[in-house]
Amino acid sequence: MMNSRSIGKLTAISQKGIIAEIYSWLGNYINTNDGVRFVGEIGSYISIYDIGRTIIGEITGIVEKPDIKDLELSKPNSNRQVYISMIGEIVANKFNFGVSKMPLIFSEVNIISEKDLKTMLEVEDDEVKIDENNNNTRAKLLEIGKSVIFLDYDVKVNIDKFFGFHFAVFGNTGAGKSNTIATIIQNIYKKQNYSAKGSKFIFIDSNGEYEQAFNGINEKNSEISVKTFIATDDENIENRLEIPVWTLSADDWAILLHATEKTQIPVLKRAIDIARILFDTNNTEDNKLSLKKHILASAILKIFNSADTPSAQSNKVRELLATNEKLHTKDISPNTPYVTGKTIQNALTISFGKMENEALIEYLGKYIRSDIVGLSKRDVSVAYNIEEFHEAVRLAILCEGSISSQRIHEYTATLVIRLETLKDGIVGKILTKTDFTSVDKYVNDILGENQVLNIDVSSLDDASAEVVTKVLAKLLLDYLKSKQQKADMPINFIIEEAHRFIRNETNYGSVGYNIFERIAKEGRKFGLLLGISSQRPRELSKTVVSQCSNFIIHRIQNPDDLLYIRQMVPYVNQNMIERLTYLQTGNALVFGTAINLPTLTKFLPANPKPDSENAKISEKWYIQGNTDLI
Repeated sequence: MMNSRSIGKLTAISQKGIIAEIYSWLGNYINTNDGVRFVGEIGSYISIYDIGRTIIGEITGIVEKPDIKDLELSKPNSNRQVYISMIGEIVANKFNFGVSKMPLIFSEVNIISEKDLKTMLEVEDDEVKIDENNNNTRAKLLEIGKSVIFLDYDVKVNIDKFFGFHFAVFGNTGAGKSNTIATIIQNIYKKQNYSAKGSKFIFIDSNGEYEQAFNGINEKNSEISVKTFIATDDENIENRLEIPVWTLSADDWAILLHATEKTQIPVLKRAIDIARILFDTNNTEDNKLSLKKHILASAILKIFNSADTPSAQSNKVRELLATNEKLHTKDISPNTPYVTGKTIQNALTISFGKMENEALIEYLGKYIRSDIVGLSKRDVSVAYNIEEFHEAVRLAILCEGSISSQRIHEYTATLVIRLETLKDGIVGKILTKTDFTSVDKYVNDILGENQVLNIDVSSLDDASAEVVTKVLAKLLLDYLKSKQQKADMPINFIIEEAHRFIRNETNYGSVGYNIFERIAKEGRKFGLLLGISSQRPRELSKTVVSQCSNFIIHRIQNPDDLLYIRQMVPYVNQNMIERLTYLQTGNALVFGTAINLPTLTKFLPANPKPDSENAKISEKWYIQGNTDLI
């Protein structure tokens, strides 16, 4: 006996798909116990009842099947055929992806019931009680938008499965990505009792559009704090972003300075050791003197050991001593007597084409240290500015023997030029000493009691913005890895215009890693979760995209981007890909581990909106002129 939801029967079943024929006497909609439902709507769900289970499918296409009777003068009639894609099945009131076996032919096809739909979408039990003795609840599901197909239903994602993993938002310019992210964040903080005070969101705001959207959060929920930092060289701006330059490791510097040659990496490591010794206010003067002696003695000895003529060696040592007066000590300077009655300056005299420097070489050898690192305490942070690091790099190059070797000089010259460019630019104002003495103190200060931290990098060029973003990401990962309990303070690091920073690179230089790929692979277990938003998904790192567990995809029309998504993104099939090309602005396909099944979602306008509106051309073009001139 047919029920009120029955719309047809299965007529073809194969591994390629299932076809059902709609009853010829049905119109475009039917009345069910749940209200009026459309028949054969693309993207709607159907159910097929079987013993012990309810099979769920999605209508992916509909065609007309002509039915021409072989009778003279008869009129052609037609039936509708729908193509159905199997999604999963409900067993014991729980929805599971995939079907255990195909349905039988001639099985009835039904419009899905409200009860089954709720089971699939998991729209109930969005909060759980914390204590039975009071009404305090903790949010379990988060509403992010409305279903496009089922207008009465809110689309909700599992908070743990969405924000506890990496996620991605893709879409063409103007498709609604910024509004989607702003809406989701605003919805997180709507809950007043037991607010999300423990959350930490850090945004890399590439276009300076989120401050407007986030400023209203505190007005609606006083327990939530939002702060914006601006990456700029304008020292008059109170909330100017500053990053402690002394926290950068040799790997960080190698990334920033594109140090690809093998000679440059040791120089950077040596420079950090030198900076830690020279600029540690708690280090002894004896240690600092030992370092200066080692650097100068090492440089002179490398000149003496070079293949240059004695005359050339003498000239280079004289030049070295004249241009590095800061390294002079009473033990090593031009006027230092290294033997009775003879100074270093005297030893550089050329007589009959020779230089009597054997005793000087033996004398300088006493000041060579094999344990430069031992002159500093490795477990203590040492603060220095970028100018001081530049000086340390110069000394490290000197120590490597740049004066004695043309090859070393050529390898390190590019490093110095890049560092000077960085130092004199806007990044040199952002990478500074700061008032903090440890990474923990710095990160704790910028995070503070804030739940939302917006880093506005809109005034930076691509190269500078990339530097700032990579350094912040590395600082956060190091900070979370140092905590005793893993993932004790999860941080969601969301990057707008992610294709500017998370590129699909194959050459990572001598360091051999990309910080975002490292975060994508390791960050989750330490509590650093990526959120990436991009209009050019094909330019993103394949490693990072493949590690994302949830996706929100707006309209995409570029065939290369569609192909990339098809290849890289799990859960997505060709039907979904084709649907992405004609989505309305503000609509997106949401799928992943945080939602039971791919859902076409309408994201309501954020309030307030992000500052990402299109230019109103006609309004700006057509304005009243000066009639006095007519």
